[in-house]
Amino acid sequence: MKRKQRKQRRQKKTTYREKPAQENEEFKDTFKINQALRSGDYKLLREIGRETGFLSDAIRRRVWPFLLHCTDPEIQNIMEGSLEVPHKDEEQVKLDVVRSFNSFPKNISAEDKQKLEGQLSRVITHVLRAYPSLHYYQGFHDICSVIILLFGEKFACKLMEPIAFTDEMYTTMEPVLKQLTILDTIIQLEDIEVFNFITEAGVLPYYCLSWVITWCSHDLNDLEKITRLFDFFLSSNPFMAIYFSAAVVLSRKQDLLALECEMSTVHSFLTKLPKDLDVDFLCQHACELQEKYSVYDVQCQSKVALDQVSCVNRFEKDWTTIETQDELNHMLGQTVIPMLTQERCPIPLNCNDQNLHSTSVLQRLKQLDRKDVAIYTLMTIGAGVGLIAMFMSNADLVREWIMTGV
Repeated sequence: MKRKQRKQRRQKKTTYREKPAQENEEFKDTFKINQALRSGDYKLLREIGRETGFLSDAIRRRVWPFLLHCTDPEIQNIMEGSLEVPHKDEEQVKLDVVRSFNSFPKNISAEDKQKLEGQLSRVITHVLRAYPSLHYYQGFHDICSVIILLFGEKFACKLMEPIAFTDEMYTTMEPVLKQLTILDTIIQLEDIEVFNFITEAGVLPYYCLSWVITWCSHDLNDLEKITRLFDFFLSSNPFMAIYFSAAVVLSRKQDLLALECEMSTVHSFLTKLPKDLDVDFLCQHACELQEKYSVYDVQCQSKVALDQVSCVNRFEKDWTTIETQDELNHMLGQTVIPMLTQERCPIPLNCNDQNLHSTSVLQRLKQLDRKDVAIYTLMTIGAGVGLIAMFMSNADLVREWIMTGV
C-alpha cells in the first residue's frame, strides 16, 4: 500500500513539472486567484467570484478581506459611535443569537455552540455600537454567523462593518420592500407566464425576503453552497440578491405551474428554497439577468426608484473604486457616516407614466410592514407553534390581503 502511494506521489510530481501551474487543470483556477491578489486586480477577483467562486475556505480567508478592503485586522475603521454605549437593538440581537448555529456547522457540541453564540453576540454588538445609526434586522445574524465560522471573532468584527453598509442596515424595511417589488418586474419581463401565474395566485414577493437579507444562509444548511453564494454576492452589486432570487423562481417554472393556482399553496412552494440548488447555474443565470436588465433600467421599467444614497445605486460609482483601507475610511468618514441621518431621496428615473402593478405591490408590502411586523416573520423565518399563533392573531389582516388581490 505504501509503495503504491509513493508511486502515485511520484506520478503527480512528474505531472506538475510537465505543466506550469497556469496550464495545469488542477491548479490554474488557484493560480488565477493568486495572480489577481498579487496584482491587486479587484475586477478580476469579482469576475472569478461570480463565475466560479473561490474554491476553498483557505482561499476565501485571503480573498474576502481583500474584497472588503479589510486585510489587516489591527487597523480600525472610522467609527460613528462608542463601543461603550449600548445600542437600542441589542435585546433583539440576544433573541436571534440563541436561534443561531442550528443548521451548521454539523455535529457541533452544546459547549461549542454556546461559544459561537457568545462570539456572534459580541460581533453584532460591536457593529451596532460602532455605528449607532444602523438598524439591526433579523437575518443579519445569519450572515454574521458564516463570517465568524471562517474568520473568528476578532476579524469578523472588522469584516462585518463594510458588509453592514452594503446591506441597507441604515434604513427602515422600505428599501428592501422596493427591491422585492422590482424582483416582481424582473420576472414579468423575463417570463410572463410565470409572472401571470404568481399574480393570479395573489402571492406577493415576500416569499424570498430571507434569501435576500441573509444571502440564502438562513434557508440552506450546506455550508459549502452558502460560502459559494457569499463569493458571488461579495463580488457583485448588492442588488445581485434580487437577480439571484428571480433566477431561482424562474428555474422552478415547471414545478410551479403544475401547482394549484392558490395563494397559500404557491406561497408555500416559493418560500422553500430547494436544498439541491444548482448554485453555479443560478449564479450564471443571475448574471445574465443583470446583463439583460441593468440596475438602473429595471428601476425605470418597474417605476420603483431606490434611494440616491442606496448602496445599490452607489455601488459602481463609489464602492468599486475603493482599493485600500485608507480609501474605505475616507468613504466612511466623508460619505457613509454623514448620510446615516440624512433624509433619503429616490433616484430620478427616465420614465413618464406610473407602473400600476408595481405601485399596487409596493403599497401592499408597505401596508403589511406597517400593520404588523409579525406578518414579516410569518412569511419568512418564523416556524413552529409560534407561527400558527401569529397567523391566527393576524387573521383579519391576512384575509384583507388575500381579498384585495393585485
